[in-house]
Order: sequence, then structure tokens, then C-alpha cells
Amino acid sequence: MRILLYIIAIILDIITKIRNLFFDWNIFPSIGFKTPIICIGNLSVGGTGKTPLTDYIIHLLKKEYKVAVLSRGYGRKKQDFRYVSYNSKVTEVGDEPLMLKKKHPNIIIAVDSNKKRGIKKIIQDNNISVILLDDGLQHRWIKAGMNILLTKYELPFYNDYLYPFGKLRENKNGAKRSDIIIITKCPNTINPTTKKGMIEKLNINCHQKVYLSKIEYEDRTGLKRINNSIQKYSIILVTGIEDATPLINYLNQENYKINHLKYSDHHNYTEKDCQNILDIYHEESNINKIILTTDKDKVKLEEFNAIFEPVKIHHISIKTNIEMESEFKKQIIDYVRKNTSNN
Repeated sequence: MRILLYIIAIILDIITKIRNLFFDWNIFPSIGFKTPIICIGNLSVGGTGKTPLTDYIIHLLKKEYKVAVLSRGYGRKKQDFRYVSYNSKVTEVGDEPLMLKKKHPNIIIAVDSNKKRGIKKIIQDNNISVILLDDGLQHRWIKAGMNILLTKYELPFYNDYLYPFGKLRENKNGAKRSDIIIITKCPNTINPTTKKGMIEKLNINCHQKVYLSKIEYEDRTGLKRINNSIQKYSIILVTGIEDATPLINYLNQENYKINHLKYSDHHNYTEKDCQNILDIYHEESNINKIILTTDKDKVKLEEFNAIFEPVKIHHISIKTNIEMESEFKKQIIDYVRKNTSNN
């Protein structure tokens, strides 16, 4: 089976290399826009932290600039263009765009499977300063002004293999198209020698900049207050994300009793799922207990509030913490300021 997967990976590598050459030689034309576009993407399949970084950049820019976000809207039923509203359904717009809209109700969030069409529509309808393009590194029909590539600390792209033998969508040489590379989900402390070795293995060009980032969790649940109580709390943890390991490790540091209900990434919950979650909650003998989920899962579970009442669904928020933060912020703002004034 491994030999078969390896052969398929080689075939896909050949196809993607030819496709990229066609774009490099302008046989396939990439379209540029006067409006500055920041593309946030990766070389691998999911789980590198694109949405938390998009949230970070929205926070950075929204006070001074009119920001729009365009996403594919993974997991929704249709592939057409659609603006995300505060009251949109997950099945219409996808979980991550809806989560961003609820966090930033005054920001334009749109979804479209055809990113070129989506960008044209946003620019046509709105006076926008900058567009954040979620997961668009392989969508080369669009020429973004700045490309940010994310790769996980635990499995950087230079140690990975092409899908289906590994998790890479395209050859590692695709990293050369990026302006910024961020090594995400780093531990709190990194040996300087390890850090230097990782940066060297990225084999960056002179125009590229490397940053490291780590995950932080915002206490919006009262967990810290709960932890100060005499009795130990039990947490029914509900996740539908690519990798819940960092969250579980964070909770384990506080010695909570965790019952993890793991669903697939972008899982669309059903009434049956919610009833099962509620049953497990009621079966927990500890009277000090909560149902805890992620920001992304909360927007889907809250559609079933009638099932859960009066039990409250708590959620925990992810923040991106970037090393050399001031330098990173300056690079983003300088790009937007320069290209907005030129527009």
C-alpha cells in the first residue's frame, strides 16, 4: 500500500510541477489587482493555523483600513459567492468565515469557491483597502501582493511528503512563492540551536522573512476561576478541528478531568450529535462540570441551543502570538499602506 501511495504522490508531483511551470511561463495567466491582497496559505492539508492568523491580521488592520476577507467557506453546501452575515448558517457559509464574522461584525467577510470571481465582486461592491485571501497559495490564477506561508513546528514542510504519501498539496519548492514564512504552533521555549536549524532548512531566498508563532488561549470561559475552586472540575471537550492536541495539553496543565469527544475537522453537528453530547454531560457524576468547545465549533453548536438548554456551552478562544511581533506588524502595515496609497 505504501508503494502505491508513493507512486500516486509522484504522479501528483509531476502534475503540480507542470501546472506551476505554466503559471511561471505565463501560459496560464495570473491576474493582479490594484487593491492590496494578502494571501494566507500553506503547502500542507489543513491544521497550520490560517484562521487564527487571519483573525490576528484583521485586529491589526481594521482600525485604520477597510478590511475584507475572502474564503472558500469549507463545508458549505453551495460554491457560489455569498456575503457572510452575523446570522448566516454554517451550511451556507462555512464555520470559519462565520466565526470571523461573529468576532468582527463590521468587517466584510465573503465566501466563494472561485476566488477570482469573489475578489472582483468584493471590489465592485465595496470601497475596500485590503483583502485577506484565506487559503489561496495554490490558487495561482490570482497574483497576490503578499503571500504568507504557514508550516507547523511539529511537521515543517521540508520534513513532509506529497499527498497521499504525506500531507503536502504540492512540491516543497512552492515555498519560494511566499514573502513570509511562519513556523506555527511552536512550544513556549525553543532551543536557539533548534530554531537556527529549522530556519536554515527552510532554505529561504533573500526577499523572504521567517517568523515563529505559538498558540495562546484566551480565558473567556471562567476556567481560571473554576480552577480555584476546591473540587476538581470535569470538562466534556467537544472538538471538530484538525488537531486538538495543543488544546488538550493546555487543559492538562491545569489537571482538569477531560472527556474528549472528537469529531472530524469542519464536522457539521446534527441533533443526534448534540443529544449524545448532552447525555454524556448528564452521565458525568461530578456536579462541577462544563461542556467546552472551540470558537469554530461554537458557531455550529449554538444552532442547537434549544437542545442544550439550560446547559451552557462554554468556548475557548485561540490567539496567535508572533515572535518579533513589532517587526511582523511593521511588514504587514508597510505593505498595506504603500499599496493602498498607490491604489
